[in-house]
Amino acid sequence: MDDQPQYEIGYQKPPKHTQWKAGQSGNPNGRPKKIKDFEKLIDIELSKELRITEGGRQVTLTKREVIIKTLINDAVRSDMRAIKMLLSLMSKHQTIEGFQPDAGDRQAFEQLIRQLGSAEENQSKERTDE
Repeated sequence: MDDQPQYEIGYQKPPKHTQWKAGQSGNPNGRPKKIKDFEKLIDIELSKELRITEGGRQVTLTKREVIIKTLINDAVRSDMRAIKMLLSLMSKHQTIEGFQPDAGDRQAFEQLIRQLGSAEENQSKERTDE
């Protein structure tokens, strides 16, 4: 008869062995603090993983990696906005090698400027003729 409790068990009367001890909290760490830092929120979200199918097999990538893959694939498909964004990112992160034009490059550039100038003159003449 030692197994029988000395008090009534029921609604709002749990068994003594399942009750919290005096001074003990059911949530010792408390509610998680809200993150108010925008950059931290973005970093947390971009670090979450996704499972995608790539080349017929399942791959786990972070959202950050998926975005970069998508940007590069769009640029490869000649999406000018993606190309501009990618080149901008590359220049900010110094992944574009330095370019020093040689004499042939300068000559080609000058020829291009002359062609553009003559094309502009032809367009302005056509407008005045009308």
